[in-house]
Amino acid sequence: MKLRFRRVVVKLSGELLAGAGGPLDAGGLRFCAQEICAACGAGARIGVVVGGGNLARGSALSHLPSTAGHAIGMLGTVMNGIALREALGEQGVSSLLMSALPLPGTAGAVDPWQARAALKAGQVVLFAGGTGSPFVTTDTAAVIRALTVEADAVFKGSKVNGVYEADPVQEPTAQPIPRLTHREYLARGLRVMDGAAVAIAGEHGLPIVVFRAAEGALLAALRGETGSVIA
Repeated sequence: MKLRFRRVVVKLSGELLAGAGGPLDAGGLRFCAQEICAACGAGARIGVVVGGGNLARGSALSHLPSTAGHAIGMLGTVMNGIALREALGEQGVSSLLMSALPLPGTAGAVDPWQARAALKAGQVVLFAGGTGSPFVTTDTAAVIRALTVEADAVFKGSKVNGVYEADPVQEPTAQPIPRLTHREYLARGLRVMDGAAVAIAGEHGLPIVVFRAAEGALLAALRGETGSVIA
């Protein structure tokens, strides 16, 4: 089946990299790398924004000033980017790591032109460091990176199968919503994707696909077979 979306930015939570082996679990890294590898093999061009919640979540560091806590969280995403780059290499996938908080020799500065060229050449582009600014989520970073590389959509790997009427963990009878507009998402006060990110995406007509991060799910979502679409 053909891909419905060909150039995308995938937002992966840091928790997907965690497991029994610790915050950078070998199994979690391998899973994410294999999912990306399968999508690339089908012809997709993939950018990735990874969160940092497995290592440090700025909002949880209440004993520190918010700016410091968020900076620590952004550095956590850089560490995740380094680890994911290695995991992709083990799968034979070439990747380029860019960071809003660059580390010379490890992660270069975010460069939209270089990123677009890398995607066109078939490389996976890893965007770390969030936006480089405090008080901005990695969901919003994913939308901004998607707009700068002219992606078809943002894909968010979640713990649930898509967007629901309410949190299905707290309300088991909540029903999934296969498709809704950005405006409807915001009006309902839904929270699977950061509201600021959805608002920016809506202003620019950028679709968001929310899907459950399970084996084979990324490729299925790229084909339009699973997940909820905010468009």
